[in-house]
Amino acid sequence: MQRNARDMQAHPMWLFEENYMMLRKLFPEFTPGAWLLSAVDECSAITVSITRCGPYTSSVLLYVPIGEDEQLLRPLTFEVRVYNDARVAEAHAYQNCRNIPPTYAASAMKGFVRDERRQTNRFLHEVLRFFLDQRYAISYLADAV
Repeated sequence: MQRNARDMQAHPMWLFEENYMMLRKLFPEFTPGAWLLSAVDECSAITVSITRCGPYTSSVLLYVPIGEDEQLLRPLTFEVRVYNDARVAEAHAYQNCRNIPPTYAASAMKGFVRDERRQTNRFLHEVLRFFLDQRYAISYLADAV
């Protein structure tokens, strides 16, 4: 992957802002419930649960199956906290890792690299960009969770 000046910024607020904008394009209204996103060209579907909606923050759980057999390829899971007032979205959990440490604490914790949060949010950015590029759209709204 080629790096540009924006990727090298010390404080990547653009990443959180773009994640927010992409989530809002996919979900114009945040209401509690289980949503199904599907691509126009494909039969793949992503399950999205909006578990908490408030005036200031919302919580979104993305569940992205990768293959037919979940034993071989585990699905991607992101827990995203959406700050509606600040218009930013941050992945605060990924693949069942509930507490991704901040930069200053990551080096002291075993199994984490210094920019673990930034990498996770960058990956969320790429996944959301893929959903938009492939024209994923809301296709089903289940009962509230």
